Amino acid sequence: LVDCLAQIHHFQVWDILNKKVREHEAKLDEAGDLQRFLRDLDHFQAWLTATQRQVASEDEPQSLAEAEQLLNQHAAIREEIDGYAEDYKKMRAMGDRVTQDQTDPQYMFLRQRLVGLQEGWEELQRMWDNRQHLLSQGLNLQMFLRDAKQAEVMLSQQENYLTKDEVPTSLEQAENMLKRHQDFMTTMDANDEKIRAVGMFGDQLCQDGHYAADKIHKKARNIDERREANRERAQALLAKLKDALALQQFLSDCEELREWIEEKMIRAQDETYRDAKTITSKFVRHQAFQSELQANKERLDQLQHAAIDLGAEKPEFTGTIDPQIVELAHQWEQLEKTTEEKGQKLFDANRQQLYVQSIADMKEWASQLEKEMVREDQPADLTTVNVAMQKQQMIETEMIKKAQHIDQLMEMEPQLEEMHPDELEDIRAHRLAVQEQLQRLQAPLDDRRRQLERRKAAFQFGRDVDDEKLWIAERLHQAQAKQLGENLPDCQRLQKNAQLLTNEVENHEPWIERICANGRELIDAGHENSAAFEQRIDELRGAWQELKDAIQDRKDRLAESEKAHQFLYDCGEAEAWMSEQELYMMQDERGKDEFSTRNQIKKHERLQSDIDKFADTIRQLAVKAQKFVDEGSPLSDQIALRQSQIEKLYAGLQDLSKERRKRLDETLELYALHREIDDLLQWIADKEVVAGSQENGQDYEHVQMLQERFQQFARDTESIGSERLIATGHTDAPTIALWKDSLNEAWENLLELIDTRAQMLESSRLLHKFFHDCRDCLSRILEKTHAMPEDLGRDSSSVGALSRKHQNFLKDIDAIGEQRDAGELRDGYAGDRALEMAAREQEVVKAWRHLRGLCDARTSRLTDTSDLFRFMNMVRDLLLWMDEVKREMTSQERPKDVSGVELLMNNHQSLKAEIDAREDNFNACISLGRDLLNRKHYASSEIEKKLIKLTTERAEMMRRWEDRWEYLQLILEVYQFARDAAVAESWLMAQEPYLISREYGRSLEETIALIKRHEAFEKSAAAQEERFLALEKLTTFELKEMQRQEEEAARRRGHLGSPSRSQPHEAFGADPDGAKTGDAFEGTLIRKHTYESLDRKASNRSWEKLLAVLRNNELSFYKDAKHKEENATFHNEPAVSLPGCSVNVAQDYQKKKNVLSLRMPIGAEYLLQCASEVSFLIDVERVRILVKTSQCSLLS
Repeated sequence: LVDCLAQIHHFQVWDILNKKVREHEAKLDEAGDLQRFLRDLDHFQAWLTATQRQVASEDEPQSLAEAEQLLNQHAAIREEIDGYAEDYKKMRAMGDRVTQDQTDPQYMFLRQRLVGLQEGWEELQRMWDNRQHLLSQGLNLQMFLRDAKQAEVMLSQQENYLTKDEVPTSLEQAENMLKRHQDFMTTMDANDEKIRAVGMFGDQLCQDGHYAADKIHKKARNIDERREANRERAQALLAKLKDALALQQFLSDCEELREWIEEKMIRAQDETYRDAKTITSKFVRHQAFQSELQANKERLDQLQHAAIDLGAEKPEFTGTIDPQIVELAHQWEQLEKTTEEKGQKLFDANRQQLYVQSIADMKEWASQLEKEMVREDQPADLTTVNVAMQKQQMIETEMIKKAQHIDQLMEMEPQLEEMHPDELEDIRAHRLAVQEQLQRLQAPLDDRRRQLERRKAAFQFGRDVDDEKLWIAERLHQAQAKQLGENLPDCQRLQKNAQLLTNEVENHEPWIERICANGRELIDAGHENSAAFEQRIDELRGAWQELKDAIQDRKDRLAESEKAHQFLYDCGEAEAWMSEQELYMMQDERGKDEFSTRNQIKKHERLQSDIDKFADTIRQLAVKAQKFVDEGSPLSDQIALRQSQIEKLYAGLQDLSKERRKRLDETLELYALHREIDDLLQWIADKEVVAGSQENGQDYEHVQMLQERFQQFARDTESIGSERLIATGHTDAPTIALWKDSLNEAWENLLELIDTRAQMLESSRLLHKFFHDCRDCLSRILEKTHAMPEDLGRDSSSVGALSRKHQNFLKDIDAIGEQRDAGELRDGYAGDRALEMAAREQEVVKAWRHLRGLCDARTSRLTDTSDLFRFMNMVRDLLLWMDEVKREMTSQERPKDVSGVELLMNNHQSLKAEIDAREDNFNACISLGRDLLNRKHYASSEIEKKLIKLTTERAEMMRRWEDRWEYLQLILEVYQFARDAAVAESWLMAQEPYLISREYGRSLEETIALIKRHEAFEKSAAAQEERFLALEKLTTFELKEMQRQEEEAARRRGHLGSPSRSQPHEAFGADPDGAKTGDAFEGTLIRKHTYESLDRKASNRSWEKLLAVLRNNELSFYKDAKHKEENATFHNEPAVSLPGCSVNVAQDYQKKKNVLSLRMPIGAEYLLQCASEVSFLIDVERVRILVKTSQCSLLS
C-alpha cells in the first residue's frame, strides 16, 4: 500500500513537473517571439531611416545619362520597399497582438514606437512618390534639352545655309542652285517634324506644371521662332531662285533663238539663185525654208509673251529682258526681209520654169500615189498596221503641203500672164488637172485611214487579251503554290506576299475591264470577228475569276497555317520561360547574410507568384490545342505533342520551386540564430565610440549641429539601450545570464561618457555662440552704416518717404542695440580666450556708437529738409494765390450800370475778406522762415530771398487792392451821376410839353382845373429840386480833373520840362502786371490817323472802327476779333509803344464828341473816339490808373 501511495505520489509530482515544464516552455516561446519581434523592429527601423535618408536626396540630374541612372536607382529602391511591404504588415500585426490590452509602460512605449513606425512607413511612401515625380521631371527636362540641342544644331545649319546669297550667272548654275535648295527644303521638311515635336514636348511639360516651365517655354519659343524664320527665309530664297531660273531660262532661250536666227541668216544670204540649172529645186528648198521660218515664228512670240509676263511679275528684270527682246525682234525682221528678198529673186530668175516644173512634179507624185493605193496589201498583224498608219500620216501631210503649193502657184499666175500671155491657158489647164487629181485621191485616203484604224483596234484587242492571259497565268501559279511556311515568321512573310498579290490583282482589275469594254465596242460596231471577240472576252473573264478564287483560297489556308504556327510559337515561348525559371530554381546559391537571404526569399515569392499565374497560360494553350485537334489541323499531332511537353515541364517547375523555398527557410533560421548572439554587444561598442568623441566644433553652426546630433544620439541610446537590457535581463537562458554583468558594466560606462560629452558640447556652444553673436552684430552694424543713404529728397513727398524709411531704419538698428553682457561668460575663461572676448566686445560697442551718431545726424538733416520744403510749399502757394488775386483785380470786365459796379465792389470786398483770411497763413510762413534762419539752416540765403519776395508781393497786392477800390468808387459815382441825370432829363422832357402849352382854359372851371394842375406841377418841381441840386454837385472824378488841370496850368506857367515831361501823368506807362495778367485793355474804338510825323499828315485820314488791345505797354489795332486771334494787325501796322506817348482830351476837335488824342514821340497822332460819354470817362480814368501804376513802377 505504501509502495502504491508512493508510486501515485511520484506520478502526481511527475504530472506537476511536466505541466510546469510546458508552462515554462510556453513562456520561453513567448519571450523568444518578443525578442525576435524587437530585433526585427530594430532592423526594420534602421532600414527605414537609411532608406528615407537615401530617398530624401535632392540631387538633380545634370545629363540624360545621369537622369536615367537616378531613375533606375530610384526604381531599385521601389523594389526594395515593395519587398519590405510584407514584413511591415507582419510586424504591424505582431505588434498589435503583443501590445493589445497591455497597460505596462514598456508596452505603451512599444505601442508608440509602432505608431511612429507607421508614420515613417507612410512618409517613406510619400517621399518616394515626390522623388519619383521630381526625377521624372528631371528626365523629361534632360530629354527636352537633348532634343532642343539637336534642333538648335539643325536650325544653325539651316541658318548657315540661308545666309549665303549667291546669284546664278547661267541656266545650269540656276538649275543646280534650285535643285540644291529644293533638296534643302526637303531636308527641312523632314527635320521640321522633329523640331515641332520638341516644341510640342516643351508645351506638354509646361502644361503638366514642370518645375522648369519658364526655361522650357522660353527655349521652345526660341526654337519655334527660329524655325518659322528659317522657313520664311527658305521660301523667300526659293522664290528668288525660281525667278533667277526663269530669267536664266529666258536668256538661254533668247541665246538659242539668236544662234538659230544667225544660222538661218547665213542660208538666207546665200546667192546660189544665180545658177539657173537647179533653180527649181532651190525654189522648192526655199519654200521649205520659209515654212520652217513660219513654224519657228512661234518661238519668238512665246519669248515676247514670256518677257511681258516676267516683266509684270518682276519689274527689276525689265532692264535685262527688254534689250534681249528688242534685239531678237530686229534680227527676226532682218531674217524675214532677207528670206523674202531671196525668194523673190529665185522666183524672178525663172518663173515659168518653176511653175511648169512644180506642176509636173505634183502630177508625177499623184500618179505614183494612185498606183501605190491600187496595189496596197492589207496588214496582217498589229506591227504592219502601225507601219501602214505611219505611212498614211506621211501621205496626208504631203497632201496638205501639195495643196498649199498649188495655192502658191495660183498666186503666181497673174505675173506669168504678164510675162507669157499666150501660154497661160495651157499652164492653167495643167494646174487644174493636177488639182482635180489630188482631190480625187482625198476620198480613198480617208477610207483607207478608217480601215486601218478599225484593223488596228481589232489587232490591239487581240494583243491585249493575250498579254493579260499571260499575266493571269503567272499570278495564278503564285496563287496556287502549296508552300504554307515552316514557322511563324515564314508564314507571316507568305501572308505579306499574298496580300501584295491581292493588291496587285485589285489594282489591275480596271485594266481588265477596259480591255473587255474595248472588245464590246468592236462587237457593237458589227465587226466581222464579233463571235471570236465574244469568246475571247469570256475566256479572259473566266481566267480572271479563277485567279481571284485561287488568291482567296490561298489567303484562307495561310490564315489557318498562321494560327497553328502561332500556337507553336506560344508553346516555344512558354517552354523557354519555364526553362529559364527551372535553371534559377536548380541553383544551390544561399545568401551571405540574413538580409540577402530575406531578399532571396522575397524574390522567390515573386517568382512563385509568377509561376502560379502562368497556370492560366498553360490552360489557355490546352484549350487552343484541343480546338486544333478537333478541327483536324494538319499540325494537330505536333500541337498535341507540344502541349503534353509543356504540361510536364510546368509540373516539374512547381516541384523545384517548393524545394528551393525549403532550402531558403532553413538558411534564414541559421543566420537569425547567429545574429542574436553578438548584436547587443556590438551595438554598445558602437555607441561608446560615438560618446567618446573629442570633437568640439570649429564654429557656432558646427557646434550646434554636433550638439543636436549628440542629443538625438543620447535619447535614442538611453531609450533603446534600456529596452534591450531589460529584455535581456528577463531571459533565463544560461548564456544570457553570463553576459548580463558585462552588459550592465558596459551600459554604465556608456551613460557616463554620454554625460561628459554633453557638458563639453554645451561649454563649446556658449563660447562659439558669443563669437558668432559678435560677428553677426558687427556685420549688421557695418551693413546699416553702408546702407544709410545720403539723398535728402527733391520735394516734400520724397522727404516724407525718406523720413519714414529712416524711422524704419532706426527701428531696425534698435533691434541691434540690445545690450550684450560678456562678463558672466568671461569669468569662465582666462588667458587668450578672455582677451579675445574683450576685444570683440569693444569692437562692437565702438561700431554701434558710430552708427548712432550717423543716424542722429541724418535725422537732423531730414528734419531741416522737411521744414525747408514745407516753407517753400507755403511760399509757392501764397505767391500763386497772390498772383491769382492780382489777376482778378486787374481783370478788364467793364460794368454797364450801377448794379454792375456794385457787384464788382462786392467781389472786391470778397477779395479783401479772403486776403484777411490768409493773414494766419502769411504769419505762419514768415514765422517758419525766421525760425529756419535762426537755426542757421543750410539754405538760409534762399529762405531769406523767399521771405523778401513774399513780403514785397504782399505789399504790392494790398496796394493794388486799394487802387482798384478807389477806381471802383470813382466809376460808381460816374454811373450814379449818369443814372440820376438820365432820370432828371426824362422828367424834364416829360414836363416840357406841359410848360410850353398855350392852353389857359376857356371857362372858369377849366382855368381853375389848370391852376390846380399847375400847383401840383410846382409841388412836383419842388420835390425834384434836391435831385437837381445833387446833380450840380461835382463828382470826385470832376474834382480830380479840375485839380489835374490846375496842376498842369501851374507847371506850364513854371516852364517845367518838355511837353512829354510836363504831362507824366497822361503818358501811357507799362502795366507792371501786364506780362502776368495778359491784356490790360481791350475794346472797340473809332480811330482816325491824323499825322504820321511832326510835319507830315496821314494819307488816309478817315474814321475806322477797330478793335484796340493794350498789351505789355503796346497798343495794337485789329480789324475784328478774328484777326486778333490770327495776330493780323490792321494793315499790318506795328504796335504802338506807349512809353513816351501822351494822351489828352481832343478839345480842339469839335466835329465828334468823346475824342482822345494819342501823340507819339516821333510826332505821329491818332484820334480815338469812345462809344459814349460814360465810356469815355471810364476809359480816361482807366488810362490814368495805368499811368499812375507805371509811374510807381518806374520810381520803385
